[in-house]
Amino acid sequence: MSTLRTVSFLAIKDLRRDKKIALLVIFLLGFSFINITFFSAFINGLGNTFQDEIINTATSHIIILPSENTNLKFIPGISTIRKKVELNPDVVATSVHVTVPITISFRNKQMSTQAIAMKPSDESAVTTVPTFIIDGSFLSDGNNNEIVLGKFISGQKIEDTIGQQTFGQLAAGLGVGVGEVVTVTYPNGVRKEYRLRGVLGSNGFSQVSQSAYITLDEADTVFGLSDQASNMLVKLVNRDRADAVKTFILSQGVKNVDVKTWAEASGFVSAIKSAFSIVISITSIMGVMIVVVTIGIVIFINTARKKRIIGVLKALGMSSNQVMMIYVMQSFILGLVGTVVGITMFTGLSYFLTANPVHLPIGSLTPTLSTDAVINAALLIVIASIVAGYIPARIASRQKILETIKIVE
Repeated sequence: MSTLRTVSFLAIKDLRRDKKIALLVIFLLGFSFINITFFSAFINGLGNTFQDEIINTATSHIIILPSENTNLKFIPGISTIRKKVELNPDVVATSVHVTVPITISFRNKQMSTQAIAMKPSDESAVTTVPTFIIDGSFLSDGNNNEIVLGKFISGQKIEDTIGQQTFGQLAAGLGVGVGEVVTVTYPNGVRKEYRLRGVLGSNGFSQVSQSAYITLDEADTVFGLSDQASNMLVKLVNRDRADAVKTFILSQGVKNVDVKTWAEASGFVSAIKSAFSIVISITSIMGVMIVVVTIGIVIFINTARKKRIIGVLKALGMSSNQVMMIYVMQSFILGLVGTVVGITMFTGLSYFLTANPVHLPIGSLTPTLSTDAVINAALLIVIASIVAGYIPARIASRQKILETIKIVE
């Protein structure tokens, strides 16, 4: 204990003699910590934005589709399946969809898109689609003669987010406003007129801005459907329970369907996150290299300048290991304090960006990083600091007393 106390005392006293260098190293280590953690948090936040966008507007936590092993376009007996699914306590709500291609005409313009038919009250409980209204209002149960269009269909221009001069105008839409009447042609030849009730808009890659929405009752009437659906969305209390609920649904004996979790239905997001993880690994390696080089150079210069002091300490009876421990302790202190500074900066940035999310074309982004990841990054910085300081400290400790004392500092 006395040896550790002595080593710590000498290490701290030596650092105090070179306060400016110590502070510079501490802040370099702090920024190295930010380099490792903040970029990872940003990428995680980007992945979460993708996932939330898909879950909240397209797949929910579980989506049930007609089996790929059949030629069925619709799931038969959907009400029975729905009752079985809702028996699970993890299920919050379900929403049944009928999805069909349509052509919408207004005056001398027409566009083709997909119509999503659903029961509005159910949709509000499962997805966030109704909250994306930018003009008018969303459908209510019974609004069978009305339609809601995405902003790119109704008339808003799609322009390059970097600058219109790069790509220019890509689509102009129909130019229809709320309250006006459009004509919809269905694939079975039925043509009907609908009053535009509202316009939806989303900044992400979801289908919201490019789709049309009608009531489920209207779709059943047009296509003569009875207790059938293109898919059913299932919202859960916790999305991490998706695999367990999927197993439960399959155990209920439902037939001719494919049950997919949000992760399975949005596989491309996982592929994107996997690609990003490689970038994160490279960034982390670069951060560690910065730590190793910074600490290594500082300790090497420090020991080279203080050979005479090292010689005096050894003449006073300190062993080579004790001398080495002084400079290893310096590395540890620098790494520890630098990590604390880094954590403080990271916490401040995270708090600010949580209160002020970054608005991207795909949605709002809030950097997120688990506590375990922050702890691992902190340990990585500290361990890298100790390892970096060990080699120059060991070299210094092996110097002979006479050779060090005769050197003028």
